[in-house]
Amino acid sequence: MKYFLVVIFLLTIIYNGLLFYVDSHMDKKDYSNVYNNSHVVWSSRGLYDASLEQNTLHSFKKAFNEGFLGVEVDCYYSLEENKFIISHAEPKKNMKPTLTLEKLFLELGKGHYFWIDYKNLDRLDEETSLKAIKRLDKITALDNLKERIYLEGSTPNHLQYYAGVGYKTLFAFGPLRENNVFASISSNFYKMIFYFYDMSAVAIQYGSIENPKYGKKAEKNLKGIPVFLFHIPNDTTLLKKLIEKDDVRVMLVGRDKSVNRASFLKSKL
Repeated sequence: MKYFLVVIFLLTIIYNGLLFYVDSHMDKKDYSNVYNNSHVVWSSRGLYDASLEQNTLHSFKKAFNEGFLGVEVDCYYSLEENKFIISHAEPKKNMKPTLTLEKLFLELGKGHYFWIDYKNLDRLDEETSLKAIKRLDKITALDNLKERIYLEGSTPNHLQYYAGVGYKTLFAFGPLRENNVFASISSNFYKMIFYFYDMSAVAIQYGSIENPKYGKKAEKNLKGIPVFLFHIPNDTTLLKKLIEKDDVRVMLVGRDKSVNRASFLKSKL
């Protein structure tokens, strides 16, 4: 018991020491190059009537035509084909892709923003990641598109490959819900990881209205860090509250269904 208490005491000192260091240096971070537009709400997988239409050229085109400036796109990098295949489910081998990032960027890339949910980023080794980056460099060269894409992943060491060559990266994590006794420790822990790996922004699933993951505790602890929120309940009161928060840069409304909230603009409600 004595040794256990000593370990807890030492861990507490280390935790608070790291937290103090991160908080004292966080204000020096510059996030002016992270998306900060009045068009906060983006479209998740485009606008669609049936599930088979999501992540298609038609759904993305429809979203942009409705006024969305950005869309969230699910994709996998295929080493065999050296292509980024757009799909929510992992593509089967030898299956001809219906849409690739290259085609999407050629057709709709100009002037638009893209949140890339990079489904297999965390499973690629360094060699494969470097090949993927080389391919991504090629397909984002047109219209300075590299400045308008955000790559989402949950492992910082994999995201570093892309951040190191100038790509904007989203650190995806799930803090504990607001009513959990360890909620503050959870969001502070992820904040420390975010700081030391020098990523662009964080991507967080909002959670429920009654007990959110991005609640008061997470909002307070992550203050100053650009936040991309997803799976936000389609509730007008909640959206009005979230959209005016300075740290909330992008919002995806709804979960596994198409929601058109393109008319929600910051400071114009």
